[in-house]
Amino acid sequence: MILWNRRRKVAKELDGLILPHIIKKLNVMTRELNLEVVESSEEVVEVTALGGSGFRFVVNLQEGTCSCRQWQVSGLPCKHALAFITSLSNAHIRHYVDLYFSVDKYRAAYAQLIPAMPDKTQWPKSDHGFFMHPPLLKATAGRRKTKRYKGCGEKKRKSGQHLCPICKEYGHHWHKCKKGNPEDIAAMMDKRTKTTKTAELSIVPCEDGVPTRMCFPPSKSLETT
Repeated sequence: MILWNRRRKVAKELDGLILPHIIKKLNVMTRELNLEVVESSEEVVEVTALGGSGFRFVVNLQEGTCSCRQWQVSGLPCKHALAFITSLSNAHIRHYVDLYFSVDKYRAAYAQLIPAMPDKTQWPKSDHGFFMHPPLLKATAGRRKTKRYKGCGEKKRKSGQHLCPICKEYGHHWHKCKKGNPEDIAAMMDKRTKTTKTAELSIVPCEDGVPTRMCFPPSKSLETT
């Protein structure tokens, strides 16, 4: 609710056709172009990469397409389309961006309010004649994924050597550190063990021993009341 309200306030202050951070991103892309544009007509060109693979792509401004298909998929002009657009004297990048990234769409997305809600003690009581238990959780194989899947247009993480938190040197992890203090390594291991135990105790079986029922430990807010 806090993030929604913050974005709604930001949307009221925005102006123009396309979101500013989208225009900024495309302007940065135009400074890194190394492409040759050969016109076939006023709307269709061939764009060839220089000093590299030499691949050639066809850009059609009227249809908003490129043979690399990145423009059609993302809604943002690809580098081949940007090379054509920037070669024109009377063209503006904002006119070739999909309206999904427009200020009006952003403002409409956050126009409605998320209603405020009182705490659980003030909710109305209801009795439907049955109680629905939470589903049984079954651990899956492998390590749990904690990070979300990033979109194709997002920046990738910069590659580099790992920094050891024990000796502050690059190139190895803390559990393989040979220069660090053994007490620091043991403390790091103890910290990770406590975190794992806390995660395992987040859902515990009920005391009645019924295998088809699970119960959750009370939260701190309920314990204090």
